[in-house]
Amino acid sequence: MVDLGPELIEYVFSLVFTTGATFAVVLADERRLARVAPPRLERAWPPASRASAAVAFGPLCLPVHFWRTRRSLAGALAGLGWAAAVIGVDVLVTSAIDAAMG
Repeated sequence: MVDLGPELIEYVFSLVFTTGATFAVVLADERRLARVAPPRLERAWPPASRASAAVAFGPLCLPVHFWRTRRSLAGALAGLGWAAAVIGVDVLVTSAIDAAMG
């Protein structure tokens, strides 16, 4: 039997988590924008582009999403904050997986 090792498990978890978390942040933001700022929502990516960006770039697409919808430095910084949060949680969990698997 092939030993896949903890590296593969960490990689797969990281890929699934960061992609899912990126989608969650963008979709939650779009729902919020639909309630409080519909003109900003019109500047968001179309669904196919949103999916492509989230899968291809993961959390790195968050600053771009927030900048596109806010058109401000504050929006880009909010996106950087969300990206840092997603990456930070990913690092913590993959480190815990690494420690648990020895």
